[in-house]
Amino acid sequence: MRIDILAIGSRGDVQPYIALGIGLRKAGHRVRIVTLDGFEALVRGCGLDHVSIGRSPRDIAGSTEGRQWVERRTSTTGFLQGFVRVAASLIEEGVANYWKTCQDVEALIVSGMGLLVGFHIADRLRIPLIRVQLSPFARTHYDWSGRRNLRTAVKGEWTAFLHTVFRSLLWSRLRSHANAARRTILSLPPLPLTDPFKTMNRERLLVLDAYSTAVVPRPPDWGDWVQVTGYWFLDNAQEWKPPSDLLDFLKSGPRPVFVGFGSTPFPEPEAAAALVLRSLKRAGQRAVIVAGGSGLQIGRLSDEIISVDSVPHRWLFPQVSSAVHHGGAGVTGAALGAGLPSIVIPVFADQPFWGERVFSLGAGPRPIPAKRLSEESLTAAIRATTNSEDMRRRAAAIGEQIRGEDGVLQAVTIINKYLGCGAPRFETTQTAT
Repeated sequence: MRIDILAIGSRGDVQPYIALGIGLRKAGHRVRIVTLDGFEALVRGCGLDHVSIGRSPRDIAGSTEGRQWVERRTSTTGFLQGFVRVAASLIEEGVANYWKTCQDVEALIVSGMGLLVGFHIADRLRIPLIRVQLSPFARTHYDWSGRRNLRTAVKGEWTAFLHTVFRSLLWSRLRSHANAARRTILSLPPLPLTDPFKTMNRERLLVLDAYSTAVVPRPPDWGDWVQVTGYWFLDNAQEWKPPSDLLDFLKSGPRPVFVGFGSTPFPEPEAAAALVLRSLKRAGQRAVIVAGGSGLQIGRLSDEIISVDSVPHRWLFPQVSSAVHHGGAGVTGAALGAGLPSIVIPVFADQPFWGERVFSLGAGPRPIPAKRLSEESLTAAIRATTNSEDMRRRAAAIGEQIRGEDGVLQAVTIINKYLGCGAPRFETTQTAT
């Protein structure tokens, strides 16, 4: 079967879908990964077909709307406004570009951001649509320890209400852009004022949650159309060639701390880097900083600290002692899978959730929200991960359980069964009111 995977986002968002694509290809499917610009070499290097449908994450982050999003990302209102600007452009540009190349697709797998494009394409082609979540968003009345009581029930209802309000606000801002693309590019009827994505839950279309139940147990009140598969790790470390200065640094002393904050640029990268350097020095730790697209400086920053642009987590994490990161789903899973204690400095989106999960599991200290980050708080957290044997033991135990799972194989098995049993062909039946 010809399957396209719409993996829209940064490198950390894209890599799990490449891992899934490799698994589907081994199962006999023809697979193509659909991304924004900047990932063709990575995708094709893994033996998969590729097409790009929009500007790269770095270009978006460097644009006017991207910079405004970064600057206001700790504000709920600012995040919403920034997301709408980015998403509106993605819908119109992405649908137009992707429609030129997808006529023979038989099934579509979409990331959260990929849904903004894939929803309309699947509707036009009348093909199965499978959603993927790297974080849990399905409604539940249970806490993550499997307990149901009045507090968790009220919290579940309140969370569901907030999600509904947030989705409705987003749709009210994005509807005109989506309907313009549907009308002019896909010849589809407009969607109504009400949130159209609710129909996917009502029709129980398959949702794959790509994380481990060792980290987030599956609540008993989720429907069987929501499946938790385990993490999808891309094992591309063997092909990666580390620079000699990084190898020399790793060999020159005790295991360093990993520091990385994903590909979203810091509003003030120099100030952030200086704070991190001071904290590491006070804690007496060596470090490898992975700058990515954050705007942090590259090179040997001191005798005890080196900064590199990028490095595969699967290669680096077995050689470090702990991890300081922003709490993205990908880096959190990679750190836990390697058995590393994590210091999470969340900014927005699902990052606070993953920070709380790491803390609740005993695999790291309490998360430090980015807007409250200080030299003192980061220094104390680094010392805690270094000195706490219990924290290190708990992280190691979780890592052992995660490494015993095969999330890609589980996902491929579920997908094959779903598609082989006549998966419903997606189409919207609502019309505008």
